[in-house]
Amino acid sequence: MLDNQNSAKMPIRVKFKSEILQDEERQVMAYETNGQYYLKGETEYIVFSEDQGNGKKLDVIYKLSDQEVWVSRSGNGVKMKQTFRAGELTAGLYDSEFGMFHLETDTEKVVRMQDPVRNRGSIQLQYQLKVQGQETGQYFITIHYEEEQLA
Repeated sequence: MLDNQNSAKMPIRVKFKSEILQDEERQVMAYETNGQYYLKGETEYIVFSEDQGNGKKLDVIYKLSDQEVWVSRSGNGVKMKQTFRAGELTAGLYDSEFGMFHLETDTEKVVRMQDPVRNRGSIQLQYQLKVQGQETGQYFITIHYEEEQLA
């Protein structure tokens, strides 16, 4: 990946997959998009847009440190912030046109892998989510990213 002295953004290709298991039903959402990777101090950032359909997009930022993964999603009247620390219960917020909702994330697993030689890596998150105290299911998030080879 980029070294600490160079905080230039590296273009990446992002493969995102979300699986939600709720009451024996599994919902899967997957997509690929372009994004950027950069390093600021000891913290890594993965930035991309999530297509919501109808030309609407959410800006997504994953902030990765040794201790936690932090995610922010914003755009089209939505603001969401969530923190993941393995073995910990963390609080977050989801703010939309329907109001502000409190999130409670019980993170079971955070796995980060990197291949700095090939400028690629992955993040895996497994967690239980409660919104306003109500269980919404078990979530499995996988993000693969690698340097985009420009033609």
